[in-house]
Amino acid sequence: MTSPFLVDRAILVLRNNDTGIFTKPGPHQYPHQWNWDSALIALGFSHFDLPRAQTEIRSLLSGQWLDGMLPHVVYHHVPSDYFPPAVFWQIETSPYAPGVPTSGITQPPLLTTIVRRIDSRFPMPDFIHEVYPALLHWHRWLHTARDADGSGLACILHPWESGTDDSPRWLQLLAAMRPEVIPEFQRGDTVYVPANERPNRSEYERFIYLIDVFRKLRYVSADLLAHSPFLVHDVLFNAILYRADEDLRALAIGLSQPTYEIDGWLKNMQLNFNARFWDEGIGLYYDYDLRAGMPIRVNTAPGFLPLFAGLASKRQSQRLIEEHLLNPGEYAPAGEVQHWVTTTARVEPTWEPRRYWRGPVWIIMNWFLIEGLQRYGYDDLAEVIRQDTLGLIGTAGFREYYDARDGSGCGSTDFSWSAALALELSATPSTVGNKT
Repeated sequence: MTSPFLVDRAILVLRNNDTGIFTKPGPHQYPHQWNWDSALIALGFSHFDLPRAQTEIRSLLSGQWLDGMLPHVVYHHVPSDYFPPAVFWQIETSPYAPGVPTSGITQPPLLTTIVRRIDSRFPMPDFIHEVYPALLHWHRWLHTARDADGSGLACILHPWESGTDDSPRWLQLLAAMRPEVIPEFQRGDTVYVPANERPNRSEYERFIYLIDVFRKLRYVSADLLAHSPFLVHDVLFNAILYRADEDLRALAIGLSQPTYEIDGWLKNMQLNFNARFWDEGIGLYYDYDLRAGMPIRVNTAPGFLPLFAGLASKRQSQRLIEEHLLNPGEYAPAGEVQHWVTTTARVEPTWEPRRYWRGPVWIIMNWFLIEGLQRYGYDDLAEVIRQDTLGLIGTAGFREYYDARDGSGCGSTDFSWSAALALELSATPSTVGNKT
């Protein structure tokens, strides 16, 4: 049973990072509102303050673009030394830009799944009626503006859109870019976090170069699809989108809204997901580089996300878990690695135990995996990972990520989604705090 002290500490982290309008992912490193962070933060708040959870979601949706895109960062008016600042994105050149400052790209569409989960526990029909149109608008944008080949799968245009910014999945694609000009910039991410826990300079330069490409294209969707040097079908992004489409459909039924459009999206993804991503020879899901027309054969934990979405067959799930997740040379704790789940397989030459998405344990990835394992009947293994995850947090605190070797914390301190997921993994909603 989880310590009440851990629950109290998690609530305190969320309260301390709460600006009243939105909740910072981290008190110093991340001073604005991030898309999928905010979804998880709302889930955390729902355990003890449902109105505040709803405020978090409304605040995020306030940054939605006219075409339906929900940006990865909303820059509410708070003092900040974060780079890139709102002005760097130059979204005012876009015909779709909202009236509030935001970034010009999106993030994994986790929000609808979170909204449905909260509603399943604490029915909030008026709120669902309020936010459903915005959620539908975002999903429609993902299935149209980001469908590059008619497959129904959404593409991403920047590693930041994957949520796993400097994952080894993107290194070869980034290295192949030959930018003639990179805008001047001064990184802020290494002020509060050691440089060896953040992306390398070469990758960061290409992150900035891509933003410059998008600025020049005025964020026009057709032009972005035609000219972005980075155009990828991401397993994680599309697995989350499929699960979110299922949840959007359930919300539509609850509101007596038509589902034929959503049904079409689900059908297309069912037809094309495994054909695009599954490698039968290896027994893994790989991302796909649309520019090169070939799989990105890098073994990382996002390849387990089809379990979260329910898109893997029973045989595929067995191969993922028994051949890879439980393999001590890849993901299972063994030797110097003591904790679940390293975000890159240790057999990859790019594995680094403390650098951002190259190898550390992330609470969000463990949560996705726990959910997926439970979905496929691996309850005992899910419980092992759940206990190990809560143990990491209890020992090292609410950190952004953790060294899988010794459990020491990395990245931001007092990280909001680690606190939110600690609440989610700790107890049923009725046992956490007092509902208001």
